[in-house]
Amino acid sequence: MKNKNVSEKVDKALLQLNFTEKEIVTYVALLELGSSTVQNISRQTGVNRVSIYEAIAELKSKGLVAESRKGKKKLFVAEDPDAIMELLRAQKAKLHAEENNLANAILPMLKAIDVRQENKPQIKFFEGKEGIEKVFDEYILKQRDVINCGSYETATKVVSFEHELKYFQKIKDKKIFYRMLLEDTPLNRKFAEAGKGVAHTKYLPPETRMSPDLVVAGPLVALISYDKENVTLIEDASIAQAMKMFMDFMWERL
Repeated sequence: MKNKNVSEKVDKALLQLNFTEKEIVTYVALLELGSSTVQNISRQTGVNRVSIYEAIAELKSKGLVAESRKGKKKLFVAEDPDAIMELLRAQKAKLHAEENNLANAILPMLKAIDVRQENKPQIKFFEGKEGIEKVFDEYILKQRDVINCGSYETATKVVSFEHELKYFQKIKDKKIFYRMLLEDTPLNRKFAEAGKGVAHTKYLPPETRMSPDLVVAGPLVALISYDKENVTLIEDASIAQAMKMFMDFMWERL
């Protein structure tokens, strides 16, 4: 007979690790049964086979269930429970990264909005194609160090390909250290090739899509929406430094 107290402690611990009840039941059943079919697991647990399949898919993604075949039968087996510790370590690492993001990037942005803050940063809004060009010409390209995360796919909805190319000459003339984190598309690679030797480029993972551009230039942070044709410009050295740390982190890992 199973120890009820032990079972409750196991359930509680795994629920805190974001396991569902069906995942817990399925994993425990596999530990008890060894290599088994979905039909046997369903019979053991009283859970319908559709739910067992769903639970197994989630457990496989967590690295806690392996699949094999015996003839035409598909068999599943529970991985060693020590794998749960690896899962916990991964969750801790993710939480730590989220905490750093909150402390270094999100909180400064929220404080900038808070009307109670003293020495509030200046926030300016610009609209239309002319407003976007003004932000680049009168603010961004007057800084010595610029990092831009976005996509020319959206930029060319507002300005022409040829117009954008002219900025590479401005960057070169002003000797700006300019970095671009771009969507990995043929058009962006075409721009990167045109700016070779002037701007440094790295590409976001293929599945990543950017609609607005995020630009950090010296003490400035610019949020540029080409879809809505507007820019929000934040002038604050501490916020810019926090956002630059975040973007440098991305740059180093691509």
